[in-house]
Amino acid sequence: MAGRRAPTAVVLAMVICGLVLAASLTGAAVLRVRSAPANATPGPTPDTTTSASAVTCRREPCRLLGTATVGGTVVELIGDSGLVSGRVRIGGPSGQQVIEMTITDLGVYLDDESLECAPGAVSACLVRGSGDKGTAGQVVVGRSDKWSAQGRAFFSEANYLSLANVDGDSAPEVIAVQLDCASGADCSKRPVYAQVFGLGGQELGCTRLFPRIDQLPGYPKILPTAAQLRDCP
Repeated sequence: MAGRRAPTAVVLAMVICGLVLAASLTGAAVLRVRSAPANATPGPTPDTTTSASAVTCRREPCRLLGTATVGGTVVELIGDSGLVSGRVRIGGPSGQQVIEMTITDLGVYLDDESLECAPGAVSACLVRGSGDKGTAGQVVVGRSDKWSAQGRAFFSEANYLSLANVDGDSAPEVIAVQLDCASGADCSKRPVYAQVFGLGGQELGCTRLFPRIDQLPGYPKILPTAAQLRDCP
């Protein structure tokens, strides 16, 4: 496949990274990590329901879209009324953080399936949203109760982004399903492959092509093994 074309996933990833950089320079999409206000609602225990009242949103009222517990730390995704902006609220022994996500500046929308977390020595939560061209996601990483957002945006042309531990180490990886299709073509019946990234955005490899997404290893929770990865197309 070398020299045939620039894969759509690579082109779109370059565009997304450019958009994120431009937005950060203008201040529109700067990741803001701040302490929650003193009157913030305490983080819930796993069997309670919380509210989004302690977080401000671009469009009020705020909506609690999802909650996960990672190693005793409660992580909540809070969206605005139009689902076009989102914040992750993280509660732990040392207090609370609120992290604003920037992927919504790429034109994607959040929903009640947008938050996914995976535990580990390095824990991670993925916030993903869908749009006209696919699904974009951003990762928040936790180490010893200290959480930070990663600047890299991940993208899936086939609308599948997830966290999974592919190589059995102390941290999960990001799985993105891509279409083997030239930009501008009808890609509805093209083969697919799983692309694997480290949490920091480094590409670790891709699977071979499969005719359909439901034939990828582990579907519906796609989980290739390290031995199934090769150079990406």
